[in-house]
Amino acid sequence: MAAPALVIPISGPYIGLWNSVLLGTQNDDGFVLQGTFQGQDINQSDAYGMTLVEAIWRGLNWRLRLRGLEWSQPGLMNLYNVFGSTGNPQTTFTPTLDNIGQKWSIFAQTLQLTAILGNPPTLPQTLTALNAIVAPQSNMEAMMTSKMRESPLELVLLPYSKTIGSLTKNVSFTTT
Repeated sequence: MAAPALVIPISGPYIGLWNSVLLGTQNDDGFVLQGTFQGQDINQSDAYGMTLVEAIWRGLNWRLRLRGLEWSQPGLMNLYNVFGSTGNPQTTFTPTLDNIGQKWSIFAQTLQLTAILGNPPTLPQTLTALNAIVAPQSNMEAMMTSKMRESPLELVLLPYSKTIGSLTKNVSFTTT
């Protein structure tokens, strides 16, 4: 009988879809989920100066970074052209300045990540964000070079209401 491992790692790649369209193969970092805790520092008092003595919870912002290795995948093309396109948004790189002044959330779509490996070793098996969209003030790069075109993008996962069991909660994504 084999001895149990000293460390039980979690690993495994994911297939990504945005608006039900394939995002393609990613670089070795895969999909990087980042949460930023928002808070108000309580750090200005006559007794403690600028020492952080408490904080007020003010929310949690989620972003997802990726670096696509298949520049022309329809899902990536949709994201490049998310606010408007002069051609087919799944097959051309033709973004326009349409829809200036519209709410960002109007253009958000469902992001779904599904683990390729079974459970275990991959956890979570799925991640679903119903309001995923290119992040405001993020940069999209189109590297025009003789090397393989990579596609670094950053998405924001906007919150929405979701009924889970008998409770309705505000979430940015759900997992299984």
